[in-house]
Amino acid sequence: MDAPDAPRPLPEPRRLVTPTRAALLASFRSHEMGSLLWITGEVAVVVGGLAWWAAQPDRLPDWQSALLFAFAVLGMFDFVAAQFFANRKRLEDVRPDARFGPHTRDSLLAATRRVQERLGLAGQRVRVYLAREKDVNAYALRLELLPGWRIFNSVQLNRSIVHLLDERELESVIGHELGHVFPYSPVASRCLLIHALLAGVLTLVISHFLRHYDFYLGAPLLALGAARWVGFSTWTTQIRLVEFLCDDFGARAAGLLPAMTTDLKMALEQEARSTLLLRVMEAKRTHAHVPIEDLLQAYDDALPFGGVDTGQARAQMEQGIQHRLAQNENSLRGFYNYIFKSGDTDEDALLETIQRMRAIRGVAKVPVSPAALLSQPGGPDFSGIAALVAALETHPDHLLVSDAEEIDDRGSTHPNPSRRLLYLWRNREELRTAPTDPA
Repeated sequence: MDAPDAPRPLPEPRRLVTPTRAALLASFRSHEMGSLLWITGEVAVVVGGLAWWAAQPDRLPDWQSALLFAFAVLGMFDFVAAQFFANRKRLEDVRPDARFGPHTRDSLLAATRRVQERLGLAGQRVRVYLAREKDVNAYALRLELLPGWRIFNSVQLNRSIVHLLDERELESVIGHELGHVFPYSPVASRCLLIHALLAGVLTLVISHFLRHYDFYLGAPLLALGAARWVGFSTWTTQIRLVEFLCDDFGARAAGLLPAMTTDLKMALEQEARSTLLLRVMEAKRTHAHVPIEDLLQAYDDALPFGGVDTGQARAQMEQGIQHRLAQNENSLRGFYNYIFKSGDTDEDALLETIQRMRAIRGVAKVPVSPAALLSQPGGPDFSGIAALVAALETHPDHLLVSDAEEIDDRGSTHPNPSRRLLYLWRNREELRTAPTDPA
């Protein structure tokens, strides 16, 4: 009989279904057709709404209408400021002698060029940025004024993911993000000018009806909310299926094995970081008078760029936590924090989160360890990956890593690591023969 604290399987098998590549492409095309109908409707509303507003004899003064219209149109581009002030550099602007784990600026530029060539994107221009971020992730910005007008499109690689992955794995990430920018960029995200004009025209119509009230000035906010919902409601339904398609785009850029080891490394990294975060929550639970911001700062200080050595990072974080606890004990600062800041955390919600995270760590894992696979000399081979996939399929009530989304990812915009791996493996024959035809 198992010990009380022994890991136990889930009471029910996990949902590990994955679509076929052909089904994903058909669904993507269907969604795109629906999006085109929405965009056609937007154009009709813009033309009709503007004509109706222009025919009104008692509308607001032209200068007020122009200001409201401009505020609404420019409001659709609020992301530009965040991009402009982001702590990042274009790869071309990074110092030539800078190193990021095993990579250099020139090797990153070369990897980007290789990926574009393999995917048939050599003639396409896209800005690739390197961001000084510890979050192990990469991002794609895929917003265009009109289809083909890609002035906002870019790829961002966080420094931590660059430090964590080897060259081929990083190529798979770049390929994945280029998938978001080119072939699998929903048309709704490539008609930003139409959405902005819709917001402007709705502002004119709304402000006309509210012109006798002071709150007509809020018309742009109402219009922006409506325009964003209309413009992006069809887009959000495609996020999950697009993630799978971009995964196989990355696999075609770098190979199936690097794409799968990338998923494994990122899953293990997320698990290691959540272990540290659990310790932060436990410290807050025990020392309610210490602001959560102080403890989170200790967590952030302990994170390196790249992979977390859990033992080393935990030791450093513990030192940081103890230092902050000492600062807050029997001091004027501690009294101030107790009076003004200690109530910043919902204690019941905090306890519930801690219990949920501990429960996830009590779920049994699949018998093939991803960490052991990755630590093999030269990395895992196809037989090792096949064994891991078989373990996932034959033990659906076990987890790959201790993560809430591993149990059920239906509330997330991204598939969990298990389903990503299974999708790539189950569609491996199609990926070898799939064409690369960017939009």
